[in-house]
Amino acid sequence: MERILTFCKKMTDESGEEHLLYYWLLRKEITESSSQQKAVYGIEIAKYHQEELLEQEKITSLSTSESRVMELIQKMARGNVTPMTLLPLADDFLSA
Repeated sequence: MERILTFCKKMTDESGEEHLLYYWLLRKEITESSSQQKAVYGIEIAKYHQEELLEQEKITSLSTSESRVMELIQKMARGNVTPMTLLPLADDFLSA
């Protein structure tokens, strides 16, 4: 699985502590029944305080559309989405 860092953002939580959020595009090649390769895309988000990993979540198979997953990553980065809220927001995105 390939991991491509797309965004790194600094955020301040409600207690005033600064954290870094990293957003990765995940890319995995899969073989279809006809022996053709196809890519499946996902998202990984990690939250760090100083250099300590606090939270991490990923969805490895979200869509076969890279542009659709990148659009979701951009929206999540703009909204400072944390790993804890990745799964429900991705579910909403797929349902829309």
